[in-house]
Amino acid sequence: MTTQHVSSDRECLHEQVHGGRLISAESALYRILDMLGITAEPDSEGRYDACILHAQTIDAIEKREAERILDFTPMPAILTASGMTLPLTYPSWRLIDDRDIAQALSRICRFGGHSRQFYSVAQHCVLASHLVPPEDALAALLHDAPEAYIGDMISPLKAMLPAYQAVEQRIWSAIAQRFDVDPVMPASVKQVDLQLLATERRDLLPYSPQEWTCLEGVSPLSAQIEPWSPDMASLAWGLRLQELLAEREGV
Repeated sequence: MTTQHVSSDRECLHEQVHGGRLISAESALYRILDMLGITAEPDSEGRYDACILHAQTIDAIEKREAERILDFTPMPAILTASGMTLPLTYPSWRLIDDRDIAQALSRICRFGGHSRQFYSVAQHCVLASHLVPPEDALAALLHDAPEAYIGDMISPLKAMLPAYQAVEQRIWSAIAQRFDVDPVMPASVKQVDLQLLATERRDLLPYSPQEWTCLEGVSPLSAQIEPWSPDMASLAWGLRLQELLAEREGV
């Protein structure tokens, strides 16, 4: 056998092995996609878009993990004011609508409705956005936005319900992605939240001698809170959002 024939045989064997590996890899890819419930087709040249596959895979894995943690089948969802259906255990940022948030937060009363006057979560968020440093204003306006989809649960009860907290965190992640803010809440927002809580207790809640340990060392604002109507709170929240988004874009 000549050297040329040996070389040709080696090339042929290499091509067969390489082709077999490709077929094996494609079969493995199809099995993984099928397991994750992903539908993908190659382009005219038989190639797959790696970026799309990566994004779909991450979404599918996160969805399975959320379902595993919450153990809900079928997945619960909420019909929003805009007519969209938002899955609670696996919310997509594409379904987050600022009009839904503005309307819902403006109609949800803080403290489970036990304030002397109606005082909305939307107003609370607008006030917070004006008290933090400018770079944290958007996060402050949005910090209670998950409540637009799951309601405002009083803190003592929320601490007892890890499943609620898991849903809240997933919705917050979707909201943060929708408005391009860091999902890690700035320290300034947490501090202002407590300062507003101290002010709200003073101005809006019935008197009680009971001490709130979370407010130790926290002073209320000097200005008194005057509650807004739901319509005013909704309008104010929406306008504040547009203002902050325009500022970020340099408009």
